[in-house]
This record gives sequence, C-alpha cells and structure tokens, in this order.
Amino acid sequence: MKTAIVTGANGFIGSHIVYRLLAEGSLVHALGRGTATSQWRDRVIAALREVGDITNCPGELHCHEIDFNDRKMGLEFVSKSNHSPAETILFHVAGDTRFKTPDVALQRQVNVQAAVNVVSALSKKIATAIHVSTAFVAGTRTGLIREDDLDCGQEFRNSYEKSKFDAEILLTELCRKHELPLVIVRPSVITNDRESGRASTFTHLNALVEVISRIQEHYQISDGQVVSSRIRLMADPEARPNLAPVDSIIPPLLRIAKDPAAAGKTFHLCHPKPHSNVQLIGLICEAFKVKGKLALEFLQHIPKPISRTEEMILRSLKPYAPYLNNRCEFDLSHSRSVVPDYDSYFTQLDVPYIRKVIEFQRQNRK
Repeated sequence: MKTAIVTGANGFIGSHIVYRLLAEGSLVHALGRGTATSQWRDRVIAALREVGDITNCPGELHCHEIDFNDRKMGLEFVSKSNHSPAETILFHVAGDTRFKTPDVALQRQVNVQAAVNVVSALSKKIATAIHVSTAFVAGTRTGLIREDDLDCGQEFRNSYEKSKFDAEILLTELCRKHELPLVIVRPSVITNDRESGRASTFTHLNALVEVISRIQEHYQISDGQVVSSRIRLMADPEARPNLAPVDSIIPPLLRIAKDPAAAGKTFHLCHPKPHSNVQLIGLICEAFKVKGKLALEFLQHIPKPISRTEEMILRSLKPYAPYLNNRCEFDLSHSRSVVPDYDSYFTQLDVPYIRKVIEFQRQNRK
C-alpha cells in the first residue's frame, strides 16, 4: 500500500482523488480543518459519500486537523507512518476557487502562502508534490497555450487566476531549493460527474443549465413546450469553453502523479475536443426538449432595451462569461506523452449527460 497526503479532500476534485486512492488500496492522510458546526473528518466523509461507497475500499483513511496558515503545522503522523518518504505523494488540492471574492488578501493567503507552507513542511517527508493549479493561469491569452508556458506577460481576469499563477512560481522555486520533484497539473473548467450529474460547486455548465431552467419558469412552460419569444445571448457562438467532467480528469491525473517521468513538468487536464457555445447550448436546449423552439440569438453586444429574461441571463452568466467566450486552445503534449490514451477518458458531452445535470439541479433546488 502506498501513502498519499491530500489537502482539500472535502472538495470536488479532492474527494474524487481520495476515493480513487482508497479504491486502489492506498493509505490516505486527509489534511484540513473543521468548522464551528462540523469536524474535519465528518466533512471529508460527507464529501466521499457523494462520490461513492468507501465501505469496501481496501485503502485506509486518516483525517488530521491541520492549520495550513501555521508554518509549524503538526505533521507527526507522517513520521509515525509505516511508509518511507520514497513511497509518499502529496496532492495539494485545497484552495479558494471563487472568481469574485470579498477578501482578495485572504484568497491569496489560501492559494499562495498556504500552498508554500504545506510543501515546505512536508518537503523532507514526501517523494513528490502534486500541485493542482488551473489552466487559466494563462489569463487573457488567446491561441495555443503550451504546458511549458507560465509568465508570458499576460493579464488576469480575476484574483483567483493571479493567485494560482503566483503559487506556481513560488512552489517551483521552493521545490527546486529543496530538490523535491514537483508536478503541476492544470485542470480547465471542472464540470459535473458523468455518472450521476452531481457537482459540489456551481460552475459554468450549471449556470447555462440554470439559464434555460429560469427561462422555463419565467414563461411558465414545461419541457418540450414552444416559446416564440426572441432571446438574445451575449456570447461568442464559435468560442469553445473547455469543460471537463471531474471523472474524466481524475484517472489521468493519478497516472501522471505516479509516473516518474512526470517530475518537473506541467500538465494540462483539459477536454481535447471541447464544444462550441452553439453546440453546447444546443445540447442543453435539446435536453430540455426545446431545441428549435427557443428563438436564441448570439450577439457580442446586446443593445437596449433589454428584456427581463435577457437581464437575468446577463446577470447569471457574468462571472462565467470570460470562460464561456474562451478563445484559446490548451496544448496536451505532456499529458499525452505520459498518458498515451489520454483522449479516451473524455467523451463528448451529450444529451443524456445534460439530463443528469438537469435532474441533479432540480433535486437540489427543492
């Protein structure tokens, strides 16, 4: 049994990583903090239950209350482990992923300083550090974004992107100093699980589904009913938002993490063939059985007067608009070199998948 140390185990990506590791028979140490109403272990177990049943998993789970802001965080459990540092991998997943945060300094503390603290504290106790960043450290760049690219003088859309960019720079310097192999993985926009349609966070795909759902509510229509009203969308029809289901990125992520050839490299975990906005919204309309029955018009700018429905759409999609109108392509050379069948983990988004997302959202709105 190998040993894994995971931060952010209660999050969407982190819980999927922990579940897979336990299923493979690993000893997993989940690091984090509880809240005023819930202990850390309870938070982790609750997140894992959303992924699957761990009862019969051959691995072992140990949860530790750790304050990442404390540079002298108690990590005695590592020394007591039966496994040597050569068999131990750190997955640093914890972070504040909000595009608009009320406290930029706190988000930076979580995404940058906490990451440095964790890796520094564990540098002599692990074989490899896996840092989960984001493909959008590319900022506002367009065209082909190579995995080796980082500082290209780009601008950033929000504090989240900038904090993940800064974390990559500092962690690279830190791991070089400690001669610790660092692997950076950069997921694109993580979306709902393909099996259940579940997501623990509200993201881009959920926002698009919610828009069509609210249109239905506004016009008081049911699935399949005709709506003749003209609805304008401020979206680039040919832009290709890179949406990657969470259960598509986890298997290649774990393969990359365990491959010695990955050390010192950066890997994009992105959909190899993303849909355009026209295709994506068409699928959503088809899943609601209103394809061809909604008069949707794609515009770069919506002139006034703006209807209440259009105003609702603009408000709902505003945080996600830069990513929905994404005009860059993510290079996958490193990912495909370590995971030759990388593309096989990604299926094209389809109506059955969107229906699962719709049902999940409807259930959670009750």
